[in-house]
Amino acid sequence: MDEFLIRTVRPADAEAWRQLRTAHWPDGAEDHAREIAAFFARTLAEPQAVFLAEAQNEAVAVMELSIRANLPSLDGVNVGYVEGFYIVPKFRGQGLARQLLRRAQEWAREQGCPKFASDRAGRVIVDPNYRLK
Repeated sequence: MDEFLIRTVRPADAEAWRQLRTAHWPDGAEDHAREIAAFFARTLAEPQAVFLAEAQNEAVAVMELSIRANLPSLDGVNVGYVEGFYIVPKFRGQGLARQLLRRAQEWAREQGCPKFASDRAGRVIVDPNYRLK
């Protein structure tokens, strides 16, 4: 099992982020570089935070987060929300997803979000164990 460093994405990570994003969303590949540049310029509405995971100085995962207040059944409630999440296949099954989700929940708590959610196959899944501390 590799040791993972999870940290906030930096401008020097733009190309690694673009590659991970393209692996996750190949259909939008032509827009990724522009959107990443806009994120660092702070002109992009979402994602609001991005975490990168490294193993052996190599970017192996990315998680994009936002705050949503318009989710069905949670309308008007600020929800920390996973917009995108990708792990390089050879690093899956090693506990990295759990580590990234914990860091994402910490971020949501820091933002004052009383709920945390993501979607899977078009269904919004609210974490029932998430608590604002």
